[in-house]
Amino acid sequence: MKQKLLWALARRHVWSDANSTVVRMVSALSITGVAIGVAALVILQAFMGGFTEAIATGLTAMNPPLHIFVPGGGQMDDFDLGAVQSIALGVPGITSVVGVLEKPAVVSGAPGTVTGAMVRGTDNAVLTVGVDLARELDIRAGDEIRIASTAGVEISGMGRVLVDTIVALVVDSVRDFGIEEYNCSLIVLPMNTARNIFRAHGELTSLGAYVSSGTDPVMASEMLNTALYEEYVGGGWPVYMSCIPFLAFHGNLFKALGLERIAMTIVLALITVVALLNLSSALTMIAMEHRRDIGVMRAMGLSPSGVFRISIFRGFLLGGSGAVIGLAFSWISIFAVNRFFPIKLDGSVYWIDVLPGVFPVTTAFIVTLSTILVCLAVSAFPAFSALTHSPSEALRYE
Repeated sequence: MKQKLLWALARRHVWSDANSTVVRMVSALSITGVAIGVAALVILQAFMGGFTEAIATGLTAMNPPLHIFVPGGGQMDDFDLGAVQSIALGVPGITSVVGVLEKPAVVSGAPGTVTGAMVRGTDNAVLTVGVDLARELDIRAGDEIRIASTAGVEISGMGRVLVDTIVALVVDSVRDFGIEEYNCSLIVLPMNTARNIFRAHGELTSLGAYVSSGTDPVMASEMLNTALYEEYVGGGWPVYMSCIPFLAFHGNLFKALGLERIAMTIVLALITVVALLNLSSALTMIAMEHRRDIGVMRAMGLSPSGVFRISIFRGFLLGGSGAVIGLAFSWISIFAVNRFFPIKLDGSVYWIDVLPGVFPVTTAFIVTLSTILVCLAVSAFPAFSALTHSPSEALRYE
């Protein structure tokens, strides 16, 4: 029998007006259940993935992807920078190495505003203040701030705070760094300016390496770390330098987020399991409803494989409809939340102010395809059940 005719028979059995009210209701509920299960899984992956990606993006936007340091907190200088540059530029994927000088300082803005901040000096930088820190200091771009190194702070006998180096600077820009921790405490400025503030001529606290687009920072860091080990330890140097991906500093955070994501996925997957059980009931009821029709068609020459395919097509129509509806609903929901109903977060707790949703194309495809395949597997049981009865039995009892 032609495939088109089998599809027509399957559609007639599923959407036939001759079906009882109970069968139609159970079929509608099975489609709804599958749609909810697919939508729940896709939406979960979208917002959990968006949350993780937003944090990773905010961290890497303000820091080089590779962090090079002296184990034990030792200091570096410009000579170390040049030596590491000559080694790192020989590693595939690494494009540049820059020095970083980062230390705490005391900052004052408008009259009466004083707070602590982390001052970071680096190459090719202008004086930029985090948006929340600027709000606390009551300053804007073009205003003047005064920075004093905390290393030279002393308390006089009268209880006054004395510092030996205070530098007045003009703010070039106020920026949202993407991470609450940076917004409320970070000041980025040129390296020479930072060295003047801290009286650290030639001193560096760490080095940062940048990689080309498409390069895996983990692999690049492993290669550079090996090269540094061979050069410093194998060359008999009195110091040793190490390289790790910057995100490794927050490895426990990303592991916790990944574990939470897996746990929530398992819990929400149970919704789909319940929906599939309901789908199995709907397909069984449809098979019983059209038992006589199948008996007549088998008496007219319909092969057992034809009966099996009709049942599989029924499951595809019900399960596929639910999966596609759930997929469409999840995309609309993610778009609507991002555009019209943003989810606000406490930046001091979650590091970001808004929970972004990133539609997971690959995950959505896998979830939809897996759901449809399981629906096809579930529909096989009514097919085998229908083949256990002979056409004469189906017609006799109907």
